[in-house]
Amino acid sequence: MKKTILIFSALLITAFSFAQKKELKAAEKALKKGNTTEAKDMLNSISSTIESAEAKYKAKYYFLKGKTYQDLADKGMDADASLKTAGEAYNKLLAFEREQKEFNYTKEAKPNLQTMISKMVDKAINAQNAKDYAQASDLLHLTYTLQPDNKDFLYYAASNSISGKDYDKALKYYEELKNAEYTGVKTQYYAVNVSTGKKEPFQDKTVRDLSVKSKSHASPTQEKSKSRFPEIVKNISWIYTNHVGDNDKALAAVEEAIAVNPDDPSLLLTKGNIYYKMGDTAKFKEIMKEIITKNPNDVDSYYNIGVISAENGDIQEARDAYKKVLELDPGYVNAGINLSKTYLDEASDVVDKMNELGTSAEDNKKFDEYKEQQTSLYRKSLTILEGIVESVPDDVGILKQLKGLYSFLGEDDKFKKIKAKLAELGQ
Repeated sequence: MKKTILIFSALLITAFSFAQKKELKAAEKALKKGNTTEAKDMLNSISSTIESAEAKYKAKYYFLKGKTYQDLADKGMDADASLKTAGEAYNKLLAFEREQKEFNYTKEAKPNLQTMISKMVDKAINAQNAKDYAQASDLLHLTYTLQPDNKDFLYYAASNSISGKDYDKALKYYEELKNAEYTGVKTQYYAVNVSTGKKEPFQDKTVRDLSVKSKSHASPTQEKSKSRFPEIVKNISWIYTNHVGDNDKALAAVEEAIAVNPDDPSLLLTKGNIYYKMGDTAKFKEIMKEIITKNPNDVDSYYNIGVISAENGDIQEARDAYKKVLELDPGYVNAGINLSKTYLDEASDVVDKMNELGTSAEDNKKFDEYKEQQTSLYRKSLTILEGIVESVPDDVGILKQLKGLYSFLGEDDKFKKIKAKLAELGQ
């Protein structure tokens, strides 16, 4: 009985192999004749048994399935789903032949897969240009599933989801990128074109070096592209804070990223912004100071300290921060405007005190003292505005402020010049 069972099993396997071989041959023949649907049906008829097939039949099955569904996609027959199925089949084939160390179909399958990917990327670009961000995102994510080692596709899928306001999908993709510690950093190769003198990029080092060797280019250099990791974490935090409404998860994402990249000031800034949105301005200012410790020339952090200090009524600290900004970057217009405003606000408080005085001799004396303070504060404000107007000569708001100060301080020539400038601007 035992021998009979073994013989029966052997016959069964032989029968399966024969059926698979027959159907694969028929599918291949149908495909060559352009009968793609027929090829698909034949492959489907043996799909349930293919995992137990001999290696040579399994490889051929994956290859033919990839070609069949690629052809279906080319013919517009459920194109996206067909592309996905074709890509999955090709990827199974490539992995299987690597495992078997036999490469009967890999040479043809690889370019077929790349052709499919190129077509999907082109479709995604067209969808993005047409502002169909949902379609672009889906196509790019599909491309990523076909080439999972290239997480650039997942990154661009997430970016399109953000543009299309599909924050749930964007969050899912960004989380996957963060967990993989994806940076997108690449080495970019450059050389100077000898005939034009301009620095030009190259697709890879080999092409660049050949151009240098041929003496059409010189001075080869290479640079690392900027990491996308901080942007990814910032978007995750933004979605948690503004869409999900979960500041704790936003902070957790940033803290995790900071642990990986402790010297990245943009991550600290993101963390600070979360605390600011939560109303914790003290923590926000503390983080700005931490950024300055790491980068003493970070003008934006000094500016933020100025803003928070002014909001909290610490005018001297605000002024010190704004002055530091202007010391590092004299063209930082908003810092100049805010610093000028601190003196105008103080002058306004002085005017209020003047208006509360009576007509006694003592009050008149006090009035004169306040008047001197007002004039001194106006001059300080004026000096700052004159320093920044050169950076924005057509800024109507600053010009009007200058006009008022010149009028009050009796500087008639400057007043007339500003008035004429405003008239030129239609003010």
